[in-house]
Amino acid sequence: MDRRRFVQTAAVLPLAAGASAAEAKAAKPDYLSVVRAIIESFRAGDLDGMLKHVADDVVWHSHVGSPVFVGKPAMREFATKLTGVMKDVKWRIFDAAQHHDRIYMEGVDDFVTPEGRRVVQPYLGVMVFRDLKVVEWRDYFDRGLFDRSKAGEPLPDYLKVLTERPALF
Repeated sequence: MDRRRFVQTAAVLPLAAGASAAEAKAAKPDYLSVVRAIIESFRAGDLDGMLKHVADDVVWHSHVGSPVFVGKPAMREFATKLTGVMKDVKWRIFDAAQHHDRIYMEGVDDFVTPEGRRVVQPYLGVMVFRDLKVVEWRDYFDRGLFDRSKAGEPLPDYLKVLTERPALF
């Protein structure tokens, strides 16, 4: 069987089993809506709103390659520090893909430092869910680029094409 036929067949299996298209779609959790709620809460400085979507035993890699934060209290403590130094937050998601219990997101962190410098950082994030709550969160980004941006170095033109696209939210 060729791939095209397999994909076409796989798409109708829930219908063949007696489920309507709406029921088949409803059975799949909408993790992107949870991600949107997390981001909108963080943008607004509402950590309680953000953390209500996070499991108590969350494991958060705020930067893969840096020490991990384990548990909601540790996440709250570090997120509180972040909100204290990140102003005019314009965190955006450009693309996302959901697979099983996780969502993969391509986006940009965009904020102003206390010194008035705009930091624009492309990144990829992965969130793993259990019962519509985030249990694992990993952010991948270039730490050197982040540090240079915080120091006032402008974003290179070749990266602007990644950060200036229309966002999903």
